[in-house]
Amino acid sequence: MANTAESITCGGFVFYNNFDSANLARVELVKVPETSEKDGNEAESKSCKSSTSEETTDYEFNLWTKHDCHETQFQNNNRTWFYFGVKASAPGLYVKFNIVNLNKQVKMFSQGMCPVFKIVPGHLHWERIRERPTFSLDQKGNDFILSFLYSTPENSKAITYIAFTYPFSYTDLQNYLRRVDARIAKRTITCADDVYYHKECAIKSLEGRRMDIITISSFHNISTEREERLNNMFPEKNEERPFKFWNKKIIFISARVHPGETPSSFVFNGFLNFLLNREDQIAINLRRIYVFKLIPMLNPDGVARGHYRMDTRGVNLNRVYLNPSVKDHPTIYAARNLIRYYHYTYELPKEDEVSSVSFENGEDTLAIIDSSCTIANIVRDTTTRLLQHVTLMTLDEKHKDQPEIFQECTLLKTNLDDMPQGGGEDLCNSTEESDNSVELKSDKNTYTAVGIGQLPKEDSGLYLYIDLHGHASKKGVFMYGNYFDNPEDTITCMLLPKLMSINNPNFHFTSCNFTERNMYIIDKRDGMSREGSGRVAVYKLTGLIHSYTLECNYNSGRLVNTIPARIRDGINKTISPMFVPPKYTPAVFEAVGAALGPSILDLTCNNPNSRLPNSQYRSLRGVKSYLKLAYVNNLSAPFSKSLHKDGNDIISQDFYNLKGIKSQISDSSVGPKNSMKSETSLIKKSCIIRRSTSLYTAVKRIKSQKAS
Repeated sequence: MANTAESITCGGFVFYNNFDSANLARVELVKVPETSEKDGNEAESKSCKSSTSEETTDYEFNLWTKHDCHETQFQNNNRTWFYFGVKASAPGLYVKFNIVNLNKQVKMFSQGMCPVFKIVPGHLHWERIRERPTFSLDQKGNDFILSFLYSTPENSKAITYIAFTYPFSYTDLQNYLRRVDARIAKRTITCADDVYYHKECAIKSLEGRRMDIITISSFHNISTEREERLNNMFPEKNEERPFKFWNKKIIFISARVHPGETPSSFVFNGFLNFLLNREDQIAINLRRIYVFKLIPMLNPDGVARGHYRMDTRGVNLNRVYLNPSVKDHPTIYAARNLIRYYHYTYELPKEDEVSSVSFENGEDTLAIIDSSCTIANIVRDTTTRLLQHVTLMTLDEKHKDQPEIFQECTLLKTNLDDMPQGGGEDLCNSTEESDNSVELKSDKNTYTAVGIGQLPKEDSGLYLYIDLHGHASKKGVFMYGNYFDNPEDTITCMLLPKLMSINNPNFHFTSCNFTERNMYIIDKRDGMSREGSGRVAVYKLTGLIHSYTLECNYNSGRLVNTIPARIRDGINKTISPMFVPPKYTPAVFEAVGAALGPSILDLTCNNPNSRLPNSQYRSLRGVKSYLKLAYVNNLSAPFSKSLHKDGNDIISQDFYNLKGIKSQISDSSVGPKNSMKSETSLIKKSCIIRRSTSLYTAVKRIKSQKAS
């Protein structure tokens, strides 16, 4: 066996490992074919034999995949992703591959998961292998061995590429974005509804790869002023920043923080293609109302290196959002800075403002580092920051004295169904203030960035945040949301996932999770809490209710939704229901991304071709009523019972535990007097809930009597 940097030669076969996302470590020949000559008839008859018989295989190889951060000081135990190429010694051979050192993925492969392959030249599209693989554990029970059969192509010069699942490498992304750029460049702007598209490099990764961010909107409310260059970001000086937009909320979507979770890239591509559609009225309305900030690949180094979960230093980047380092986690540092920049509606983050100021000889002498900022901008930003500082301090004092005023205003605002562009969301919890204040120190002065995450939510420039992922064990496509004590916030958070289940047949609303435990659970693999994930950190930073993680199983789901027809299609064009969930392909994932568009517009009743009127809920108000009824049913159910058997389902008993809510309210920092008021209001709500349940039961009984 010869081993080179470019390829591995073993048993007359050549195994390729010299391309983006490949991660083959070594190969070992297990079975050598017999030397007897075979005629054409014997070779042809082998295709009729059972693939499970050992006699059908001509060759057998053991293959080792690389660990994340292989052969470095950061090497860890993530070994699920594999991707390699192989050129056979002869056509028409049956070969058995054993991937011998994978992580235990018994559940996924017992559910029918299959690797994928393509042949170049010849079979250029990725497809799942036709024979179902087998798996076993080694004698020590440490390593998971995956075995599958492969038939060598007729073209002896062809290379077969085999991967854990449908790959989408860093090179694939750059080629894809170049094609999008070329398509956009050919267009001419004819009206204000046309596509505004801008791509730029937000920051370079540890190994110098681009982390691109794409801005998409229409030309409505566009200004002549460009966004500022944030500190330590936007290294390509020849790339201009995009223009600012006034009175348009930001929707922020990112993908591939975990390199091996390639379904997230296909969901991202589906959403991007939908947004760029110039003819679809839903896409036109999305661009007219919102500005989209899209990051296609948060971990380009891990993707290029063929990692499954970590970056090149063995860090799970989806656990460092609370305090990322520009030196150690540059891509997450950039994403968090951008989120905060758009949350404050194009205002420079306070750390960046202070970091652009130097203090010499104890005097307040300003030295502006960023030459792109004009004096007028500096004056404006400084004035705004000081006014904001004073306003927030005043609001904080009022909040301590009169919390019920803010609660009443909140309930009034969240009950409005026709609030445009997602406005009218609640204020942040005051208990987060101590966690979100950041101290900035110089030689003689200490500055505190007060108010991070404390702005009223209706003043936030953000409307929605979604981080796209793949999932190995839990079936289907689903979302994780955050936990809220306030029932109105809970319903608001659950709306988008419920609307996704109406707009996409493969979205599993009953698999969504909004529990508090899911926000702070410790990951067994790296010992880090989900509190540092994008979804939870964005909520803590901005108070954003619509902050989600979207998860896609690699293989398949456990149910299929019946999708109602759009109002312009007529009720007779309801999509025919499928009773067996399909095997997931890039096309299925892209359809999930495309379904995000109409679901976002359904949130504010701005969808011109909605499915809601033809659904069982009839309207957005009907969906809210359904969610409230589910909420009431779980509150009124016995504490010892859960509505669903699946512990991961959306309406779990620990989520809606009334005793838990009481204890959290009484333990909060509002004082004993306010605690009594909170408990009193909670008891009133409980009475209303019981009355609502009784009324619903009585109406249902009357209707059943009339029907009989």
